[in-house]
Amino acid sequence: MASLDDKLHTALEHSLGQHLNEEIIRRGWDYYRSGQVLNVKQADEDTLYGAVQGSDVYSVLLDSDHFRYSKCTCPFNDYCKHMAAVYFAYCHSLDGETAAKAAYDRITGVDRKQQRSTVTVSVPKFSGRHVQPSDDASPEEWGLWMDAEYGETWRSCRHSLHALQPVLSALKGTTKHWDKKSQRLHWMSVILFVLDQAEQAIKTVDTFSRYYHEMSFLRMAEPWVEHYYTLALELEPAEVTGHDRSWVDYVAGYAKGRAVKNEQQLFDWTYIYLAICERMAVDADWYEHELDAMRKEELRDSEEPVNRTFVHTAAAMLCFFGRNDEEALAHFGKTDFQRSQKVIYPCVAQRLEEGDWELIGHWMSFLYDHISRVKNARTIGPFMTLCRRADTDQPDEPRWTRYMVELLPHSYADLSDHWLAVQKYEEWADLQLLIGMKPDDLGIQNVREVSKAAPGVMIPLYHQSIEEAIHSRNRQGYRLAVKELKKLERLYKADKHADKWERYIEGIASKYQRLRAFQEELWKGKIVT
Repeated sequence: MASLDDKLHTALEHSLGQHLNEEIIRRGWDYYRSGQVLNVKQADEDTLYGAVQGSDVYSVLLDSDHFRYSKCTCPFNDYCKHMAAVYFAYCHSLDGETAAKAAYDRITGVDRKQQRSTVTVSVPKFSGRHVQPSDDASPEEWGLWMDAEYGETWRSCRHSLHALQPVLSALKGTTKHWDKKSQRLHWMSVILFVLDQAEQAIKTVDTFSRYYHEMSFLRMAEPWVEHYYTLALELEPAEVTGHDRSWVDYVAGYAKGRAVKNEQQLFDWTYIYLAICERMAVDADWYEHELDAMRKEELRDSEEPVNRTFVHTAAAMLCFFGRNDEEALAHFGKTDFQRSQKVIYPCVAQRLEEGDWELIGHWMSFLYDHISRVKNARTIGPFMTLCRRADTDQPDEPRWTRYMVELLPHSYADLSDHWLAVQKYEEWADLQLLIGMKPDDLGIQNVREVSKAAPGVMIPLYHQSIEEAIHSRNRQGYRLAVKELKKLERLYKADKHADKWERYIEGIASKYQRLRAFQEELWKGKIVT
């Protein structure tokens, strides 16, 4: 088995290479080489934290398991150079600069460029011995033919999925003359067949290499999966009748048959199944039939292990589509929350859009109960987004703020941003004091905004920072304290409390009168005369 560090390395290298262009990666490398990464640490098996000195000090979080939750506090509204810099510094912390350089070469594709000329792709040759079904044949007949003609293609996919691309093209080409509605459903079944081939291929990969191959396979299959979702969105339930209805049932059944298997799988078959359910749920007959089938699946006693989380998630979503939120929540309560949560967040977001606050309350209470048990960046981030939206739309309801506060310190970044956005400056300043943040850590623009709008709330923050600098008991700390004192003086005067400033500085000078170096810095800075 690969170690946790190996898994984290592989995932982050793949994600950084996929989401950052080469110029941003190069600039991140320059930041790392120039020593601008102040610190980096691995918080758990999936997460890195770090701080980078740019025009300000930026906090970086890298989530290897779900890279979309990675974030940086810099103004760049996308994956940035600071993320790359933190990753290279992490590599250095484990194995030195050589390891960091190797990671940089892999992410920028140096190894791939050198090897590309030697890579060959084995494209399977198809037999053509099986007679293609007629246009009016059942979807099951088409499925049997595809399996007979192309069902062994996965054996040529040990190292890549390139062998599946000609299969996809060939199968799509068999129905080019069909009308658009029927063609769409056939193509959806073709995509699922090809994805199923990829599922069989990944099982042949040895355990040590599986994680790397998963990333490679998913990246190549991404356009196929996106095409499936696009086709699903184009379905018009009112037009799905007769023979087309049997194709809808076949596609839904194919995805459901894969999703219900309780085994490690390459693709998210739950989403694949729900994509067609969401479109077809407006058809009352289809909806009731599918919901009844899912309830029976819940009770079915099978010799093979069943993915109960999928069964209850699917039943919950069908109930949600039918606006039976109470039953939906009951089903979600029977799932593995870590696996089903990503399906739940869009449900709550939709209810927020609709403004049904009674239902929103039930959903948010359910989420909070589960999130408060296991706190991490992946679960808290989306929930905080929902809390912020709810608090903005319903500011007189205290529970939204309570949820955010009770999830501290994990919710700190989101809560801090939210209170700035809604101009709750006093609460924002109290939060910084609680966490122990210094004014210089809070971003120049944020400090300027608060200092201008509510100078009084910044005063305690500077008091705390000044005391900490003085307690360092060195000349550099004393100089920093004097620098902060000058800013504090401006705040006192902006808050029209010059008299309090005089009393405060007299107290500081008296309290630390035995620190000769500090007294000298006060005199040099013209704080005292």
